[in-house]
Amino acid sequence: MSPWALAQVWALLKVSEKRGLDLSDNDIAEDVEKVGGGHPSKQAIAELRARIAADPQWYPGKKSEDAKKPGRKPLLTEAKKLAIARSAMALKAAGEEPSVPTVLDKCPRAAINPDTNEPFTKKYILQVFRSHCFDPGSDVPWDHQAPLQKTALPDYLKGERLGWGRIIKALGHTAGWYAQNCIWADPCSTIVPGAPRAAFDQNQAQYGKSKRWVSKDKRVWSRNQRAAPYAGKQAHWGDKRVYWFIIVARGKVRMLVMPDGWKQTGEGMAAFVNQLEGALTKMLGPTAPKPRVLFTDRGPGFYQSSEGGIVKKYKAALDEHGFRPFAGENAKWQPTDCPDVFPHETAVAWVRQYFSKHPHSVRDGLEANHQAFLENLRDAEKHINQNHDVAALCASFLSRIETLIQKKGERLKS
Repeated sequence: MSPWALAQVWALLKVSEKRGLDLSDNDIAEDVEKVGGGHPSKQAIAELRARIAADPQWYPGKKSEDAKKPGRKPLLTEAKKLAIARSAMALKAAGEEPSVPTVLDKCPRAAINPDTNEPFTKKYILQVFRSHCFDPGSDVPWDHQAPLQKTALPDYLKGERLGWGRIIKALGHTAGWYAQNCIWADPCSTIVPGAPRAAFDQNQAQYGKSKRWVSKDKRVWSRNQRAAPYAGKQAHWGDKRVYWFIIVARGKVRMLVMPDGWKQTGEGMAAFVNQLEGALTKMLGPTAPKPRVLFTDRGPGFYQSSEGGIVKKYKAALDEHGFRPFAGENAKWQPTDCPDVFPHETAVAWVRQYFSKHPHSVRDGLEANHQAFLENLRDAEKHINQNHDVAALCASFLSRIETLIQKKGERLKS
């Protein structure tokens, strides 16, 4: 029906409604003149009347939601898009990185423009990636972006993590049991600069690697450039590596600095255990009951890397002070890579976050830098205990295990 005829019908229906004329479809059909002569059929009038009754906001010229869009049909049809998307997702599932050339090679027929008999341009193929391609279990389409700073897990390690999670859950401990009985601990280290270059690099590293406010003609100015790639990670001549332990227990965090010359060996871990009771007393108070189960990873000094057996000097220190390792005397059953599950790793991230927001001034003297670092470490400890929910962190282990099982051993955070 022409726009002119639609307008006439709509007007007659409005008049009939307001005046109570009760015009029939036949009456309206006889009163409406089509462009070019004649009248619309009663069936057309009835269909239009039903459409208007179903949509009180209808008006002449309004398009229905299912109406076909005017213009030429797209050359890259939905069927072709789906074929391209399936090829791209299959490539990724097979271990290859999807790209325009690999997809064109995988499904040449679907990628052909029928007008030119040539493949569609890169622009259109990438649009398909962003609209029709999904990772397994996701309803969010692909986007081209940098990966997270997390290492990938091979299938065998995901299986080990899943099995470990199931064993933990089968033990039957509650979240409150872990919060009350476990001490989460791990050694960390920080490079304290002594040489001028190391001090400069660490100061420069504090600006980060993300975008900055820079004049375009001053991009080569040293202040606007990045630090050396290993700033703060490798000790050079004149620098000092300071080892400290993160300890999380019963809703409190403490950083325990180890003496000069400490090493991550059985003797070193025994020295840590010798100081652990005193650290817990300062954390929790002299009269508070102390947890006795030490939960650590399988790092050097705790367990033998190959067989998983506990290091003898570390075990002797635990026995002497009345502690016991959660993983037992052989930690072979505990995966070697599960920092995302351990609560103390979250506390370490809090410390690093505090350091990034409250960088201490790095000078040219080793001793001054050492003292500044120790003060900043104490400030970080105080800040975390006052501003972070450490109690919830201590009680989070079991829920992390359940998430690990749900994700079938994958990393906890997406």
